[in-house]
Amino acid sequence: MQVWERTVEGRHHRVEAEGSVRRRLRWYVDGELVAEKQTVEDGPELDSGDDHPDLGAVKLKFSTLGSPRRATLHGDVAAAIIGVGGTDLVPAEGSPAALHEARMLAHPNRYAARQAGIAVAIIAVPVLLGLLSRFLPDIDIPWPDIDLPSIPWPDIDLPSIPWPDIDLPIPHVDLEVPAWVRRVADVLGYVWPVALAFVLARGEVNRRRKRDQQAREEQERADQERAQQAEQEQAGRERAQQAEREQAQQEQAEPRD
Repeated sequence: MQVWERTVEGRHHRVEAEGSVRRRLRWYVDGELVAEKQTVEDGPELDSGDDHPDLGAVKLKFSTLGSPRRATLHGDVAAAIIGVGGTDLVPAEGSPAALHEARMLAHPNRYAARQAGIAVAIIAVPVLLGLLSRFLPDIDIPWPDIDLPSIPWPDIDLPSIPWPDIDLPIPHVDLEVPAWVRRVADVLGYVWPVALAFVLARGEVNRRRKRDQQAREEQERADQERAQQAEQEQAGRERAQQAEREQAQQEQAEPRD
């Protein structure tokens, strides 16, 4: 089971995902089950619904093979569907999502290059298959000839509408694109998916680094608040003990009848 957790604006969020193909998703806030769902989607959303409209929605992301990747908290379900921005939850230590992030952050350039390589494969495989198909012999498969019955569709004579014939003076411009522009356009058709994959991969790395930095800052603030609270409690106990000692000293100093 994959688990993501994080405290956001004083509310503790926990998202659980079970299964690899058909997944069961659960979203808890402060220990209360807010939403659950069964789905086979790679990018499902969990909506808090009308009972908790202030909690927003969670967007999850899985790989094509079903591996968990990310859980992000959004302000509403519309933002979750778009998938832009939001607050990423932290995967449990040692979980598949955490191991994936550790490898990605340890070797960001390798991760980006691998994503670009996948884009190259997506482009190159259809081209190679097309080239190989030219060398394959023609195979004539004797498909069975099935005589399907004809359906006597009704012949409806619809009235013709006398549309006005308007002759607009459209000027004819004969433009010839230079050969170098056509060559650049042909090359860009293969280059831009690879460049886009690389940019998105680098953006994913930066997104994880930003989330980790925010999580560290939140943890530091929480530790400081707990330390301050502990100091205040200790100071209160010391004042109470001092008051008890002073009270005891006053009682001892009072003359007895």
